[in-house]
Amino acid sequence: EREVFGEQIPFCEPYWYQGYPSPYYTAKHKEFRARVRRFVEEELKPNMDAWIATGYPRELHERAYAAGIQGIAYPKELGGYQPPDYDAFYELILIDELSRMGGGYVLGQMGINGMALPPIIHHGSQYIKDKVCRDVITGKKNICLAISEPYAGSDVAGIKTTARREGDVFVVNGSKKWITGGTMGDFFTTAVRTGGEGMAGISMLLLERGMPGISIRKMATQFDSAHSTTFIDLDNVRVPAENLIGEENMGFMLLLHNFNHERFVIAAAASRSARICYEEAIKFAMDRQTFGRALASHQIIRYKLAE
Repeated sequence: EREVFGEQIPFCEPYWYQGYPSPYYTAKHKEFRARVRRFVEEELKPNMDAWIATGYPRELHERAYAAGIQGIAYPKELGGYQPPDYDAFYELILIDELSRMGGGYVLGQMGINGMALPPIIHHGSQYIKDKVCRDVITGKKNICLAISEPYAGSDVAGIKTTARREGDVFVVNGSKKWITGGTMGDFFTTAVRTGGEGMAGISMLLLERGMPGISIRKMATQFDSAHSTTFIDLDNVRVPAENLIGEENMGFMLLLHNFNHERFVIAAAASRSARICYEEAIKFAMDRQTFGRALASHQIIRYKLAE
């Protein structure tokens, strides 16, 4: 007998949800999948419409941590609870299940935390790890990536925000645009220019909300407020030199390393979003009646669904 989970319309769930064999998922993965789905159904979905309009409460992260969800990808010494058999499929399940919330992506800051923390975990000093990791992982605080600028989005090597060394501080000037989660962020993993032009002059600094000279404003977006896309102005922000992540002028390599994981997170979320679109379309087509029969019975509609 096949073991199934979730929606059983073909392609509306990953194939292993629908009883097909997989060499990658164990009973532990399945238990975690059920835990995340239960949290989504009980804690998130009933409030989704309101939170998409207003943003969701910050304490939701602490509840997700207490539920055994938010800390799954992080080692115990940093406050997480990675199981002994931890692998990337645990995080894939987490992203996939949370993405069932649709475009609003309520609790989406968890994904942003998962993109902004790795440079600190892998390259940050013990001082920075102690300052940031445990509070973010346990849901007490949040962290954002601050890389893109008004004139440098995909062209990361072209960023113009500068960080001039003055003794034991960096003085940061510039701006960052399309910074997701900026209104919730307590920390910012920030790309700055400490050297000459191009990729060889980029460093990574940890900026902290409340530092004089940081101004954050929410940008208008077409769909929702849950993700809080922001514009950040940096005016003579004095950042302690001990907030340098990794080595000076080596930040571009840290970013390239981090992009691999970022793309994993985004691809997993996009895949589930496509499944949600398909699920909504096929359910509507089976329910909607046209010309005396279900919309899905018309050849052109079946063709579109197949495509």
